[in-house]
Amino acid sequence: MIVKVEHSCNDFASYRAQRVKSLFNAESGANWVNEFDIDIEDLDWGIGLIVGTSGSGKTSLGRQFFGTNKLYDLYQGWDCSKPIVDCILPDGDFNQATGALASVGLGDVPSWLRPFNALSNGQQFRAGLARLVTEAPDEVVVDEFTSVIDRQIAKVGAMAFAKNWRRNKGKKVVLLSCHYDIIEWLQPDWVYDVNTKVLKKKAISGSDQKSSLKYGRSTELTGSILKSITI
Repeated sequence: MIVKVEHSCNDFASYRAQRVKSLFNAESGANWVNEFDIDIEDLDWGIGLIVGTSGSGKTSLGRQFFGTNKLYDLYQGWDCSKPIVDCILPDGDFNQATGALASVGLGDVPSWLRPFNALSNGQQFRAGLARLVTEAPDEVVVDEFTSVIDRQIAKVGAMAFAKNWRRNKGKKVVLLSCHYDIIEWLQPDWVYDVNTKVLKKKAISGSDQKSSLKYGRSTELTGSILKSITI
């Protein structure tokens, strides 16, 4: 799968813009074009991860990944006149809603009785994960995954989300993040680095075998990030 991302804006000719072009040998900042080759068509996967620095094209790539924009915002769409326990599966099963909250690490029961805007950043993140795993769309992209929370909460949330999402057989989620530490915690089926254009696959193409490959701790995707491989 090849995704082409293009951005354009006015080619400004102000005095400062002209000086920047001259001093830094920059012809123009008006056009940005990039292509990303993510060869996963033959993989049986449920969790994909796209990593890269800010401004590298992750969000634009995510918008086009499934052909249409399927970005899911963990922080939008909440009814802040109600407690979060009433906003997750509002017409569904009570036990499933509360079970989802607990399963993603939001075990502080009193927080379930507060509206979304009264929660901390970490609580909001986990509430968003609980809502996502219960709604379980067939294809979904989550931007800025773990970007605004501390790394301990990110670890708990990422591990819990991966465990819960894998129960949704046949569902596909692509997570976008600038943090490389979540690779180890999520253990996604594939990881694509937009900066280096390197793709790492955990699944085995064209095979029913289950790979026990594990991603180890890494700050970049350019080197070996594999802790162990046992087939």
